[in-house]
Amino acid sequence: MTTSPLTLLRWTRFESDSAGTGPEKRSAQILALCTDAGFAVHDMQPPARLPRWRTYAAGLGARRRFGRHASVDRASIGLLGFRAAFYRNALSRHQGARVLLWETTYDTLLPAFARDAGFRVIALPHNLEALVSDAVFADSRYDPSADLAGELARLALADERFAIAKPERWWLEARGLATRYLPFFPDPALARECHRLRERRAASAGGARGPLLILGSARNPATARGMNRQLAWLTGNPPLAADVVAIGPGTDIALAAHRAPRVQVLGGVSRAALVEHLASCSALLIHTVGGAGAVTRIPEALLAGIPVIANANAARDAAGTPGVHVYENAGEFLALTRAALPPPPPPPRPV
Repeated sequence: MTTSPLTLLRWTRFESDSAGTGPEKRSAQILALCTDAGFAVHDMQPPARLPRWRTYAAGLGARRRFGRHASVDRASIGLLGFRAAFYRNALSRHQGARVLLWETTYDTLLPAFARDAGFRVIALPHNLEALVSDAVFADSRYDPSADLAGELARLALADERFAIAKPERWWLEARGLATRYLPFFPDPALARECHRLRERRAASAGGARGPLLILGSARNPATARGMNRQLAWLTGNPPLAADVVAIGPGTDIALAAHRAPRVQVLGGVSRAALVEHLASCSALLIHTVGGAGAVTRIPEALLAGIPVIANANAARDAAGTPGVHVYENAGEFLALTRAALPPPPPPPRPV
């Protein structure tokens, strides 16, 4: 593999996509920051397959070295071996800078192997898995809430750590791990789209006074619970102050019971259709139950000129930010949905 000395190696499970999901937007932000600094980024790609004997031998070696906590999801010997062989092969083939950007921080193998190979390891977790209220790995029976100590030990293997949220930085610092704060902010492509939306909303007569918008992936159980709670409050306290539109993967199933004459549940929609809803909605409603990291929809909405109505948990990293209206109970939530909220000022780009 031939790469420039200014090429960094990165491991992430997500595509860098400005128009994608929250994790994909975070990966796009990190990629843009590296590009702006003059670096190229090479994303590690798992091989289609490896010989069974090789994965089994690598798995036994990893289990012997790291014990049963080698992987956050208690991977089998075969899966552990696949990862170990893949990681070592990718590290040995990399000819760029000896720097690993470690976004997907779910095992101890990669940072340990990287340091063995002379790499500097920079951890950029999208969230702390131990603080996620539901299992996040589809192929796992693992309970992340039981792994605070294990996650701390994994992140301690990094040379530098960058947290996406202030509470997570506080927690890591409280446990003795020096951590920097790298908040989410839309990458340049997404930021340009947000500015166009802001201009469209400002040009509309009297400002955007369309439906209330609930946006997010209902495939995330914590997100789905929050969406259901907001819709239950809205439909259980008529009359509605405005029409309501719910958009996002899985919402057509998870929120189906809330369909009503003034409540649309659209499921996943195209990016073009989503932009139209963002241009016309009166506010973005966000309610999270549990969860970790930071809600990436908030800075994106504020940059687009959309007021945000959020519970304290969703706003944990944005409390006090102009344009973020926080509620503690159903009464405060309903009062905010009936208020004419002014467009927020554009948030400054973090240093």
